[in-house]
Amino acid sequence: MLKIANIILEGRFGGPQNRILQVAERLKKYEIETIVIIPKKDSEFFYSKLVEKNISVKRLSLHRLTKHKSHLVGWFLFFIPELFSLYRYLKKENIRLVHCNTSWQIKGILAGKMARANIILHLQDTWAPWMKKMLFNILARFFCDGFIVAGDKVRQCYLNDKWIEAKKAIEIQAPVDTSYFNPNHTVKDNIIGNMPGKKITTVGNINPDKGLEYFIEMAEILNKEYKNLHFYIIGAFLESQKKYLEKLRRMILGYNLKNIIFYGRSDNIPSVLKAADIFVCTSITEASPMAIWEAMAMEKAIVSTDVGDVKRFIKDGENGFVVPPRDAKALAEKVGILIENESLRIKFGKLARAVAVKELDVAICADKHRKFYLEVLGI
Repeated sequence: MLKIANIILEGRFGGPQNRILQVAERLKKYEIETIVIIPKKDSEFFYSKLVEKNISVKRLSLHRLTKHKSHLVGWFLFFIPELFSLYRYLKKENIRLVHCNTSWQIKGILAGKMARANIILHLQDTWAPWMKKMLFNILARFFCDGFIVAGDKVRQCYLNDKWIEAKKAIEIQAPVDTSYFNPNHTVKDNIIGNMPGKKITTVGNINPDKGLEYFIEMAEILNKEYKNLHFYIIGAFLESQKKYLEKLRRMILGYNLKNIIFYGRSDNIPSVLKAADIFVCTSITEASPMAIWEAMAMEKAIVSTDVGDVKRFIKDGENGFVVPPRDAKALAEKVGILIENESLRIKFGKLARAVAVKELDVAICADKHRKFYLEVLGI
């Protein structure tokens, strides 16, 4: 049994945490045990999901390198104790490979090297400030043995140094479990499904990267042209994003929109997608947007901004629509076409699911992880 550690310093459940969970579960059949190492803070839900799936998990006192003052102060103040806490645990468990998430996970990388493990760094950003890039270049050149990039734009952002290009790297898109996200095996969410008219939905935690102000502006435009529409924002309210949420609520009040609903976090995303007529992604930055892949698997007609690798899987006008970021008018125009054309919605949905099954399924993602782990270890 090969034992690896997967370290993530963000405890709140989102796309990266979901990817770790799904891949770890499927790697078991390859005789690869994943121990997921997470911080104690804000990780209760993620921890419960890992335990539910019988995935080994260790919670440690770990601070993130972030703009938030309490975490930032804690990161510096407890750097040495947390580094040695990680090192001791990796050494005790005889970890041969450490899979670190995000480009600035210094403690995980250093602790892994101290424990004489191989280091893989999982990269997801499509843009990084120069300070972050400089830190990454140092860590990557001297401490990392391989890289997983979540898409081609991520590769272009990070792996363009001659010293780094020589190292092992693989592209692995975020996964979707197409057997779970299957419209034929899913019951509609009652709250959304029982509403009349057309339901237009977006999914993602509430934060500025999701560009939700453009979702609201799109709704305001569409309400002038169409009757009986309902717009749903499915996603958790994060403590760190209170100001952004307040901004969105002020916009809704300013436009006097009574048909936009903040649904909150859902523990059954297939059901809310099943109840929707159209899925919209208004993100201004993404790498491999799991929410879009899930909507594809659920046979939804999709309108998305051109972020990350979306255009590789959503061909504009063939199995969905792709528009420029920050363009509410373009979003509204394409959603309007789908509101008026049921047969096009059905066609886009079926073609989108076929792509998700063929290219984005979690089984494909897990197998790529397995092969890359073995390649880095030289097995």
